[in-house]
Amino acid sequence: MSAAIEQTVKALVEFEAQLDGAKAELLEAGKRTAKEAAEWAEAAKATAISKAQEIAARNVAKAKEEAESEAEGIRKKGDADLESFESSIVKNRAKATEMVVARLLGESP
Repeated sequence: MSAAIEQTVKALVEFEAQLDGAKAELLEAGKRTAKEAAEWAEAAKATAISKAQEIAARNVAKAKEEAESEAEGIRKKGDADLESFESSIVKNRAKATEMVVARLLGESP
């Protein structure tokens, strides 16, 4: 009977050692998993930031292009308005000169 108890104790000690080894492996696997998850999260963050920067750069370029196009339209309209205004001044200057001359000569315009 003492041999049976001895074998049972020996089996229990061996089982405890295996259980301790399994716990250590589980703890190490948890650490590896946490490290890998942190690395994955960092890589995902870098990818997301890179994509966001690309999108922002495209949006800025598009907005710049639209603003430049709008500015060109405004400039062209301003040039046309200026040309019209200058033409009106030239036309009205001649008319005003005629009116002044007519007044000075005592004629009614």
